[in-house]
Amino acid sequence: MIEVEKYLASKSSEALLNYYTIYNNLQEKSRNIPREAVYDLDRLMLKDIGYMIDNLLKETDSAVRAKRGRISSEYIAHFTRSNQISEYIKLYIHHLLNAKLQGGSQKYAMITKNMTFISYFNLLIIIGSVMLNIFLAILFTYRLTKPIVELSHSAERISKGDFDIEPVEIQTDDEIHILAKAFHKMVVNIRSYIDEIKRQAEIEKRLKEQEMQNLKMKNLLKEAELKSLQSQINPHFLFNTLNAASQLSMMEGADKASEFIENIAELFRYNLRKLDEPVTLGDEIKYVKNYMYILKTRFGNRIEFFTDIEERVLEAKMPCIIIQPIVENAFIHGLEHLEKNGEIHLNIKADGGKILVEVQDNGIGMDEKRVAAIIGADSSDDPSNRHVTGIGMHNVIDRLRLFYNISEIKDVIEIESKIGEGTKVILKIPYGEDGVCHDEAFNSG
Repeated sequence: MIEVEKYLASKSSEALLNYYTIYNNLQEKSRNIPREAVYDLDRLMLKDIGYMIDNLLKETDSAVRAKRGRISSEYIAHFTRSNQISEYIKLYIHHLLNAKLQGGSQKYAMITKNMTFISYFNLLIIIGSVMLNIFLAILFTYRLTKPIVELSHSAERISKGDFDIEPVEIQTDDEIHILAKAFHKMVVNIRSYIDEIKRQAEIEKRLKEQEMQNLKMKNLLKEAELKSLQSQINPHFLFNTLNAASQLSMMEGADKASEFIENIAELFRYNLRKLDEPVTLGDEIKYVKNYMYILKTRFGNRIEFFTDIEERVLEAKMPCIIIQPIVENAFIHGLEHLEKNGEIHLNIKADGGKILVEVQDNGIGMDEKRVAAIIGADSSDDPSNRHVTGIGMHNVIDRLRLFYNISEIKDVIEIESKIGEGTKVILKIPYGEDGVCHDEAFNSG
């Protein structure tokens, strides 16, 4: 009513806004008041309050509309009526609250009386329970103390390592008797377990020594296998002679011949390096490019060489002379006898935890039997392959497996080939998240 009176007196928009907020709240509360027929006085008064709120809202709304229409006689009459209704609502609410308080007071008095009785009753029960528990505690303590003390003395002797104790004799036929029997059985079992552990410790010690011997033997065999593979590679090139020939050609003005001889010299220099030292992937690619320069010089436009290489993997470590034998194999078996112009593609990219080195040609291709023979673990290279380095496919596969300590061939190489369409060889080089290849074999050697 205060906000209505403010608006009627000042016609303030803020007072009008506050009025409508209060109007909506009262209307929502009025809707929540039940209106069904009842015979309880409190609920009947609550229903009357709901109806009076509805009439109050109608009168105040009429007063506001009359004020906005500047009909002074009407808004004064409606406002007066709304004040009367408001007073009735307050009176009903006052009576309703008084009735609720009286009912609550009576219930509280009844509850207080009951709680007093329950408190005295609980006190008697607690006193009786305490007396009974004290009596039972003394009785059971007396019956339990003696055998438990005897068991504790036996346990103390066991804790000092003395397992030669006599069984504790318990005359009673209760849980203590069962505990004493279990205790004695435990002592016997512990004694036997200690003896068994000593025997097993001796056996494990001998097995550890044998395992160490086997591990040393395995490492020696792996090293011997690696050296055996490396011994297959015995290049016989006249590196110094080629350098002299290159300088002589340059002095005589034969620049093309000089460049050709320099590439051959670079090829031989790389081939003469120690095979037990890893190289970077960039070194391998440079070696392959020297080899392809020599091929293109020999065969001209009959062969084209394309590369697609990710720069970020060039510093990865790997065994030397790995990619060139694959490229040479593609030329000898795929392109050398091809009537059309041949192509060799070298694609290198990082894929997850590996570097994929793909060597693809458009040559004559191979059947599945030939592919299986190449990647077969027990097969050997055909000496008629005429590789410049003397290194064949199986030598490459074996060195990769030893270098990265990989047992499965499919984890280091895949070959896809179709007759008449060409061949793709995919080498899989382990590549860590830090950008370094994992050369465990060389580190452990």
